[in-house]
Amino acid sequence: MRIAWLAIIYTILSLLPLALESIGVSRLVSILAFSYIMSIYALSFALLLGYLGLLNFGHALFFGLGAYLTAYQTIWWGIPYVLVIPISMIFGAAAGFLLSLIVRRAFGGIPFAFITLTVLLMVYFLYTRRELRAISGSEQGLLIPTPQLLTSTIISYIPLALTAILITASIYTILRSGKSGSKAGASRSSIAIIPLSLILMSALILLIDSIANRAEPLRISINLYILSLTTLIAVHMAIKKILESPLGLIWISIRENESRAASLGYNVFIYKAIAMSISGAIAAVSGSLYAVYAFNINPERTFSPLLSVYGLIYSLIGGLYPIEGSIIGAIVVTIIERFIADYAGGWSLVFVGVLFITIVLTMPHGIAYYIWNPSTIKNTLKVLKKAYRSTPYKK
Repeated sequence: MRIAWLAIIYTILSLLPLALESIGVSRLVSILAFSYIMSIYALSFALLLGYLGLLNFGHALFFGLGAYLTAYQTIWWGIPYVLVIPISMIFGAAAGFLLSLIVRRAFGGIPFAFITLTVLLMVYFLYTRRELRAISGSEQGLLIPTPQLLTSTIISYIPLALTAILITASIYTILRSGKSGSKAGASRSSIAIIPLSLILMSALILLIDSIANRAEPLRISINLYILSLTTLIAVHMAIKKILESPLGLIWISIRENESRAASLGYNVFIYKAIAMSISGAIAAVSGSLYAVYAFNINPERTFSPLLSVYGLIYSLIGGLYPIEGSIIGAIVVTIIERFIADYAGGWSLVFVGVLFITIVLTMPHGIAYYIWNPSTIKNTLKVLKKAYRSTPYKK
């Protein structure tokens, strides 16, 4: 039934732009699309930090690589955007493996964090040089044309196709479990999903018709929203599968005791390099989506060390465990920051800092941990209350 719930949530989120437009807050569609893009980036960061203990301060390197590769492919080579994302993904994975070779002798701890940061700063300063403005755009950046994919109605069919796949997978899982358990219960569950699937499919068909009748600017915004949401769902499902596989267990064993994992015969470097490649590929995907979202990219937006810090902020505010915590952190921070920026300008970054400190001090495991374990909220409040009462300076 977990897959069926995912199909329901995905359908509701796919229809959300129409609801937001009807109540006059269509700007929120763009903000949510950006939050989904940064959620993909947060997942790639949390994968390394949470399951291998690797704090990658050079992580923005992969994001910027994906963004600039998208610019080069669309501006210079005219490659269709449907191929741009996979190509950026391949180069992101290659960059992750290359960075692994660079840090091979210091693949962990503080040395790893600062070597990766140094590599990022080198690329950042190269791209800000005026001598390289032909490939970097320098301060003005590179203008990216709107991909034809975003102006068409093709993307509006993606939710329908993915929901059909999820529902089919859910029915298959239920029927398969019925072979080892109650066949009658499995049959009732599968029959119950049929009317649900009809409702979801009908709603998504209305979405297709609605997008086709929208003006081009709004259609682009909704299409980018759906593309970002679908990519986020796909990346999340892929990461969950990896973490539940033997590969995920090996990563955890390396994080807990690297020497013991090596003594058991595991090639620690190879497994870390695999994680870096996967993380780099995912971060490059988020950079590719960001490029068409922003329509203009420059080194300050894509290769900034602050972007690596944001990966850490998203992960710790949302929580490293479960992996969904990084998604929650990215969405919460992005939405709050964007709304505050409308009224307070540059002060939004200060507010994010205050939010980060507050969450770390009061909810050290992150927001997701307390959502999944609500009983711990009460215990945390008791500890804070006890600490306040025992403060010697309290009047």
